[in-house]
Amino acid sequence: MAWQESKGHFLIFDSRCHIGWGYDSRQPGSDYLCEGRQGLGEQTRVVFQFTLDGRGEYSEKKKSWSVDPGWGLTVMHPSTYRYFLPPKAHWSFFWVIVQHPVVVKRFEELRKKEDPVQPWPIGSRALEAAATLFEALCRGQISNIWDFEERVFAWLWETERELYSRRYPENEQQQLLEKIRGAVLRRLDHPPSVSDLAVLHQMERTTFSRKFKAATGQSPAAFIAEVRLQESLKQLSAGAKLKEIAAATGFADATHFSKAFRQHFNISPGAYRSILGMRR
Repeated sequence: MAWQESKGHFLIFDSRCHIGWGYDSRQPGSDYLCEGRQGLGEQTRVVFQFTLDGRGEYSEKKKSWSVDPGWGLTVMHPSTYRYFLPPKAHWSFFWVIVQHPVVVKRFEELRKKEDPVQPWPIGSRALEAAATLFEALCRGQISNIWDFEERVFAWLWETERELYSRRYPENEQQQLLEKIRGAVLRRLDHPPSVSDLAVLHQMERTTFSRKFKAATGQSPAAFIAEVRLQESLKQLSAGAKLKEIAAATGFADATHFSKAFRQHFNISPGAYRSILGMRR
């Protein structure tokens, strides 16, 4: 899209949900300073600012970061931060400010673990979601709270997923899956609950579920069910009765097992066994 300097626009959906956005280009010598205790009121908001060209500087708690092209700052307002245009530098960026109780809470959790300034390279799904949100705002495509939440949550989820992937690279993600798989297989006839797995990882249930889904793309409950049903395939192949398979894989009865099997594989256990018989 064509970038045009904007002093900012704001949409207010209700007392808890607001969003602001704009594009700015500051030239050397400009008086540009944002401090976390000034303006925007007392309700907590998420501020995201992404550098397109030039650079800015961000500081908090005696630490400082350069906000270079391809990098963005994500902060909670109000708080004790400041970002500004360094001497002799120029800085072009777009920004969004979001007030939404769920989004704010989740970004607050991220900020406890992550630096405020992060790289968001070309191809980053989190950056793409932020840019899509910004462009939709500029084009007037967000006119109600449902449009607002759809775009804002997409940005939140992609940000969580990307930051989690950085902390837990793919091999570590595989280790996480294998650890959960092992926990399920050790108690296949009475598989662990999501709460049990959360305790194993020393997290609250909701936190564990969110982190697991961000890392793997599926919920812990879905993965537990997948492990159990994959094991049931071996027992079907061996000729075990449905009642026996249900008991061995932690289902209440043959009916419950058959329903879960059909939902997962889109075929009944009996039909699957028949196909196996024809292949032999």
